[in-house]
Amino acid sequence: MNSERLTIADVERLLSNPSEDTRAAVAEKVASQFSDVELAPRERELAHEILGFLVHDVAVSVREALSRCLTGNEAAPRNIVLQLARDIDQVAIPVLERSPVLTDEDLVGLVYYGSPAKQCAIAGRPEVGAPVSEAIAHRGDRSAVLTLVHNSGAVINEAAATMLVKRYADDADVAAPLVQRGELPALLVERLIAMVSEQMREYLVAQHEVDGRVAASLEEQARERTTTDAITRMSNDDLRALVAQLAENGRLTATLILRAACAGEVRFVEAAFAELTAVPDERLWRLIHDVGALGFRAVYARAGMPEALYPAFRRVLDTYHAVRSSDGTLDVALFRFHVLEGLRETFEQVDAEDLDTMIDKLARLAVVPQGAKKQSVA
Repeated sequence: MNSERLTIADVERLLSNPSEDTRAAVAEKVASQFSDVELAPRERELAHEILGFLVHDVAVSVREALSRCLTGNEAAPRNIVLQLARDIDQVAIPVLERSPVLTDEDLVGLVYYGSPAKQCAIAGRPEVGAPVSEAIAHRGDRSAVLTLVHNSGAVINEAAATMLVKRYADDADVAAPLVQRGELPALLVERLIAMVSEQMREYLVAQHEVDGRVAASLEEQARERTTTDAITRMSNDDLRALVAQLAENGRLTATLILRAACAGEVRFVEAAFAELTAVPDERLWRLIHDVGALGFRAVYARAGMPEALYPAFRRVLDTYHAVRSSDGTLDVALFRFHVLEGLRETFEQVDAEDLDTMIDKLARLAVVPQGAKKQSVA
């Protein structure tokens, strides 16, 4: 028989010597028993009765012992766990962090009426359902919100993300990790990226006395890099929605398209040129991937892209076709290595140690002359 099993002697000891240490020891032993499948019905009933008595114990150490021992127990009585979850932070946090018997409904209520420490414990659980994330987004303390947006096990749906943006419109610490989450809708991602980068520009100007034009350039570079990172996790539908939003906001720039191309995201290149040229998808695909020079040249001109960057686009697309395997897969690291080498050959005057820096420097060539007109595709 398990030596840790509650015995009649334990019950007698609890009655004859009801000290705090005795009660805590019995609490640990009883709590640990609930995962024991060998417990007889009467034993389990007795254990439940003792837990019901100890969960109201005046000594915090006794209730702490219960909470600690019931934390990961799937067989723990839900009413006991709920009572512990509503207790003071010191007692509640262990079960709030990990107890599997608490439902989303339980957790939502605990978020709405719990302390910031309790909210943080819930936000950091291994899995956080969408209803709980929404509750934290609506009522959570900032510390709980930060825990939530950094928790890869949390489901943050559009409703929760929209509320977070509304509540923390000026807080880049909240917005930045949200941008990195793959489940957010494209339009919200673009708004978040703009929010983060604009705050960076304001900080540079205010704190470091950076010239406004330089700060704006750095802002755009940061926004484009973050957007490119987000693109790699998007579905085709979300990607097209993002392209449309970027075009509407005047942010579908040549350098952003080039950054996406250099990341191997030719999907974005195709969607961007489709948006800018209104050429039907199938025809556009043939023109972009034409092994000759004329097809993409015509699309590029129609889109009104800066002539100075055409050689960069041409080099990237040629490298893409050369590196991509026959089954359509792409080794992105190898691709980016060859792209950087190719751009160094094409733009010998540009000194750059990495691909992002190369694009930052090429951006200076990307100014479209005033009055430039889009051309037709023959």
